[in-house]
Amino acid sequence: MQRNGLVLRLDGREMHDPASVFRTFARELMFPGYFGHNWDALVDCLHDWHGPGHGNQDLAILIEHADDLLKSDFLELLVSVLAQAAWNSNLRLVGDGEPDDGWRQRMAQHFVFVLDRSAPAAFTEKVARGMDVAVALSDGRLLATLTDIDWPGGDPVFAPWTAGPLSFADEEILSGRNIKAIKMFRDQLGCSIHEALDILESRSEHLRREPSND
Repeated sequence: MQRNGLVLRLDGREMHDPASVFRTFARELMFPGYFGHNWDALVDCLHDWHGPGHGNQDLAILIEHADDLLKSDFLELLVSVLAQAAWNSNLRLVGDGEPDDGWRQRMAQHFVFVLDRSAPAAFTEKVARGMDVAVALSDGRLLATLTDIDWPGGDPVFAPWTAGPLSFADEEILSGRNIKAIKMFRDQLGCSIHEALDILESRSEHLRREPSND
């Protein structure tokens, strides 16, 4: 956080559905009145932030008490949208993905989900289902970024990222070969055995609930 960056805090307990996500961001970041309260508008307003500092300061947005978001049906979309907004701000891209050579200064923008009781690895399966999102585990933290080849600098084969949903171990999970599935998660994500167990649990639950979606 160089250039005397700002840290803003949002309460994840207020984010029960997309509408409350939009209200929380609009209130805490002082979005302009024309904010459209939809996902595309959220990307646009974060990209061209109008809050304190008027987009000239680096920004870290902490979503505290974020555990309940694991139960939501929009977590993967929220992470995708925030990753896109951060990518646009960090690189200062315009709407078509091209660099903005105009007046706007690049602004470092990062989003952090702060958990009270959940293991970061438990979020792996849901977050990895986000569009163009890849995940990695590092020092007990779950990291997410955009890796689709269409994003400048993005490459789905770059280590330590694994691209997309964690379906590579589904056959082992469905066949009851959990030890092999845990090893695959550990090797693919570079995580610990305990983290791989959390991922196995969340992926198994997803397969039980939505067996035909993958």
